[in-house]
Amino acid sequence: MSGVSRRATRARDADRSATCAILDDALVDGQLDTVEHRERISAAMTATTLAELAALTTDLQRSTPVATPPPPRNGPGPRVYLVGVAVVLCVGLVVTMCGIASSRPADSTVPGTAGAGASAQTDLFGAAGWQAMLGWLRSEHGGTVVVGATVYPTYARIEIMEPDDARHTRSVMYPPRSSASDLTGNRKLDGPLVDLATVDDAAMRTLLATAPERLRVSDPTSTYMLFGFPTRPADHVGIYVSNEHRQSGMLTATVRGEVVAVSPVEG
Repeated sequence: MSGVSRRATRARDADRSATCAILDDALVDGQLDTVEHRERISAAMTATTLAELAALTTDLQRSTPVATPPPPRNGPGPRVYLVGVAVVLCVGLVVTMCGIASSRPADSTVPGTAGAGASAQTDLFGAAGWQAMLGWLRSEHGGTVVVGATVYPTYARIEIMEPDDARHTRSVMYPPRSSASDLTGNRKLDGPLVDLATVDDAAMRTLLATAPERLRVSDPTSTYMLFGFPTRPADHVGIYVSNEHRQSGMLTATVRGEVVAVSPVEG
């Protein structure tokens, strides 16, 4: 496709979803921080042309191209095929490790095991884990009002305001990690803020459990919640679900659990 025609070609919902999947992977492997990820996701969901979508991912490393069809039976030689399989397996492993907890019931513990309580505390999609995170925010950062948050089953990256200047922000990890470096940023003083304590976590668990079916994403490998989306009201949350086939969908709801919009996988 020529540069001129690509600039003029309108994007489909499937193109936007594919770009969001690339941005999700870039967040997971550390190429983007939560601020950049949120901004690019916002731009992807409102993009009208393929050129606009391409500009959001040109500086990112990708293991596999977007919308690559499966290799034919009489495809490339064994060496090329084995390299491709290895790449797919590596990508699948990274995404699965980030989203594996989403495949088990919320608040699940193994009776009689020594680590059952700790496991519940780090299941952020469960009641105990969610409340533990809110308690940590209150004790370590003075409250539950944040600029934004990306919450996976086993960890969250939360963008908080610096206590001495509300124009400056810092992105922190929960559970805290000694190896994780805080990322700093800036915000407008009149920018919306999110109070995570207002989230109906029971309603969120229901939405998380039903999201793969609603979004038509089979065998999901990654599920996360995004609070503080620039183009959404502060009391809205985006729930993203994707799988190893780079199929992804997004569900938007209020923090009370009322579904606002559903963008499923096409086809």
